[in-house]
Amino acid sequence: MRIRPSKEEIDEEVLDTAAGLLARRGVKGTSIQAVADATGYSKAGILNRFTSKDALIERAVQQCGRQTRTALHTVSDLPCGPARDAAALVTLTELALRRPGYITLVSAFMTPLEEPHLQRGLELLGEDFCRMFCLPGPRQGDLERWCRVIGALGALCTLAVATPDHAPVTVPLQAQPHILATAWSALGHGMALGDAQTAAAT
Repeated sequence: MRIRPSKEEIDEEVLDTAAGLLARRGVKGTSIQAVADATGYSKAGILNRFTSKDALIERAVQQCGRQTRTALHTVSDLPCGPARDAAALVTLTELALRRPGYITLVSAFMTPLEEPHLQRGLELLGEDFCRMFCLPGPRQGDLERWCRVIGALGALCTLAVATPDHAPVTVPLQAQPHILATAWSALGHGMALGDAQTAAAT
């Protein structure tokens, strides 16, 4: 018997869907109806939870910001290097497979938005993502390192959201090591992911 999702789980799902739409369509293209169509919930039901489109989008950005800060916290005690990169990728991959809208919005953190408060939310999200990989900030630091980190993020995002909606629930779990390996390769450390993970655990 399927367990009915809690109110919090439904809210997270709706906000994650809104985040993904925001990344792909911008604010104007992220309508309540579009979110309703994507989630299968009614427009009235979503408005009952979030009162307005603006409130929904703002909450979606805030949720992604909290998720990024939580991910950053998991690696903050590790020194910069392969072990920290490995731990960051594992955390982000697990999150991306649960919340594809999250990783889609993270990958678009430099997308310009007309709304200053939302733009600042995206900028903060991007800054925290950069800290995970010991970059000083968006478009800052060593150029090769910046390109490799963004390349890893792009690979992670593309692969995490590529699973068809009708695929068995086991597919994302089966794909996880391949997604990790692809994103890890982009970072160019010249060592196995498993070795870096071992170093992170010691």
